[in-house]
Amino acid sequence: MSERVWKEQFPIHTHEADTNGLARLDAMFCYFQEAAGHHASNLGVGIEDLGRKGCFWVLSRCWMQIDRYPAWGQKITVRTWPRSVERLFALRDLQFISEQGEMLGTGVSAWLILSQDKHRLTRPGPIMQGVPPTEEPAMPGDILSKQANATALSDLRRFNVRYSDLDTNRHVNNAAYVRWILDSFGEEKHDRYQIGAIRIDYLSETVLGERIDVQAQSEEPDGGQVIVGVRPEGAQPVFLARVGWRERPVAAA
Repeated sequence: MSERVWKEQFPIHTHEADTNGLARLDAMFCYFQEAAGHHASNLGVGIEDLGRKGCFWVLSRCWMQIDRYPAWGQKITVRTWPRSVERLFALRDLQFISEQGEMLGTGVSAWLILSQDKHRLTRPGPIMQGVPPTEEPAMPGDILSKQANATALSDLRRFNVRYSDLDTNRHVNNAAYVRWILDSFGEEKHDRYQIGAIRIDYLSETVLGERIDVQAQSEEPDGGQVIVGVRPEGAQPVFLARVGWRERPVAAA
């Protein structure tokens, strides 16, 4: 039976926790990706369903706000549902909820459908027309407007795409880009600050062996910072993100 709203619980494993014992942001992306995939299959528009039509899903944009990160050993529930179709985007909302029912974070994502042969865009409307609507309120987060191009960038770190960065489509998984952002900053930064919000746009597929430079603008007074990944040859952008840093809460004694 199709579920209009999907709920799936995930434990925070040791390998998903940071040095402060909290789930990393890339792990939160993985939980959402897993739940979204399971729900799509439940609704008849999953990987196998689209594969029979000669196409597949790709995450194009995601806005995520984390009010409190869950700790290692805890469990969180991802609550997610399709919102609507806007132009070429299929929108999907999400919530992160603690075992005690506390809202830990929210988000909204924009997905595209590509053909398997030439990776051409396919309109999602006909495919999504059989998905039942929900009465859930839209989660906050600007996902449809285009982000401004970044300027005055400084190099942070260069990454070589590794096998473990790839997904089943043989390109870099969306959560791997988030991990690259985290890995571009040192221990001192992470011990004092954490990312409270992120808007990330995936602009170009990257594959095994490619080199990607992660660059950033200077952090703004409100904690906002633009971070991009570019190919060194020609400076072609592969992702564009804006993150909001905040001071880590003081741990309870």
